[in-house]
Amino acid sequence: MNKGNCKHKLSDMLLLVILARACGCETRKDIVAFGTIHLSYLQDHLVILAKGCPSEPTLCRMEGGIDDITLASLVSTLSRKYVSEHDGANRRHIAIDGKFMLGTKIGDGRSPDVVTAFSVTDRLPLDTEMCEVKSNEIKAVPKIIERADYMNGCVITADAMSCQSSIIKGIVGKGADYLIALKANQKAARWSVEDTVPTLRPNDEWKSEWELAHGRLYQRRCRVYSDISGIKALEKFLNVKAVVTIDTHTIEKNSGTEQNQTRYYITSLEEGAQTLDRISRMHWGIENNLHWTLDARMSQDSTKRKETKSARNLDSIQKLVYIIYTIASKKHLPEAIRKRKELLKVKFSAIASYAKNSLAYAISLLSL
Repeated sequence: MNKGNCKHKLSDMLLLVILARACGCETRKDIVAFGTIHLSYLQDHLVILAKGCPSEPTLCRMEGGIDDITLASLVSTLSRKYVSEHDGANRRHIAIDGKFMLGTKIGDGRSPDVVTAFSVTDRLPLDTEMCEVKSNEIKAVPKIIERADYMNGCVITADAMSCQSSIIKGIVGKGADYLIALKANQKAARWSVEDTVPTLRPNDEWKSEWELAHGRLYQRRCRVYSDISGIKALEKFLNVKAVVTIDTHTIEKNSGTEQNQTRYYITSLEEGAQTLDRISRMHWGIENNLHWTLDARMSQDSTKRKETKSARNLDSIQKLVYIIYTIASKKHLPEAIRKRKELLKVKFSAIASYAKNSLAYAISLLSL
């Protein structure tokens, strides 16, 4: 690239995009308008954008031109660095799950699937891998596990797509335990469990109180079956210690309609039924925290991208916004930042400098 044509620093443009998206900007037009309105503040207090606000085409070229693998690595490195420096006493819970980017259409019109390893304990994404179709999660998850230097001693939860002997072997090889859903994609194992479990006596059982949420009453019953030596189809799964069943009884408050559902899991954990039920529920922290924020607060699904590279960079930038503002809510930060409960409604002047320092720190970790 001819550096004589470069008016803006990459770090300046990234910080502009981060702050603009944090304040609710969705399109590049919105970002340019945001930068123009706040240009004096950005130049005087953050000392960026000395040549003025970049144009929409410039932002487009940045998003499509920056190396998507490097940017995703930068985001993951920042998050993991924070987690390693603020390790708590509790055993870390990592949920692995995928999310479609519905605003992006590639190939035959399908949306890419972004698989994320998410620390439920810290509410932070630790790593991501993009795949073009849902079935490719089977290939994406092993890549995340192979790179992981943070899984030792952790509990890993995942949906049935990760119920593969090779994936479970990788998890155990990293020194972690697992609780993974067992569904029809493992037909022999699922059918054997369904046939055998009714003949077994549970080693532990726990039933919740009735709860009301979203117009429904529901109650959960968790059972743990440790005597599974007779289920030969489970022998291929390394370190499997028990089968867990969770029965959910739901009653619609208005109509009175009742529904029963049974879910099956395999686990290497030797915990009681109440603990395993709690872990299974906490898995959805990735949906309730990360995925909800990306959609409801950052409009990821309505933001259109035509190429996989641009889509991944969009996902990385939005996750960087999420990480910076999640870390900013931690207790060790100033009261002006910490006391705000709304993720994206922190005082602009208080958070802008922090965002700049976080971005500079993240970039320095990769020596960019």
